[in-house]
Amino acid sequence: MSRRGAIGSSPTAIGVRYGYRRVHVLLDREGWGINVKKVYRIYRELGMQLRHKTPKRRVKAKLRDDRVEAVGPNDVWAMDFVHDQLATGKKLRVLTVVDTFSDAVPGRVVGSG
Repeated sequence: MSRRGAIGSSPTAIGVRYGYRRVHVLLDREGWGINVKKVYRIYRELGMQLRHKTPKRRVKAKLRDDRVEAVGPNDVWAMDFVHDQLATGKKLRVLTVVDTFSDAVPGRVVGSG
C-alpha cells in the first residue's frame, strides 16, 4: 500500500474538519515525515479545503443625541436579557433592569423555556 493510499481515498467521510497544517502535524506525529508543501498539494487534490468563516457582524450601540445622562435616581433605566443553560439542559432567561444613576437593581424577571 502506498503512503498516499494510506491517507485515505475519502478522508472527508470521517467528519472531522482539519486544515492542511493540522493534518501535517498529525502525520508527523505518526512518523510519516512528509513535507508541509506535499501535504498541502495532496490536501487540495482531494478537495479537502476548509471554508473560510465569515466574521459575525458586531452590532455597535449607536451614540444618539437624544440620550440623556441620569441626574437622579429613577431617572434613566437600562434593561438587559441574560441567557444561560443549567447542567440538566434547562434554559433560563433573565430580564435585568438597572437604575443607571444608583446602579440599583429593583428586580429581575426569570423565565424558562
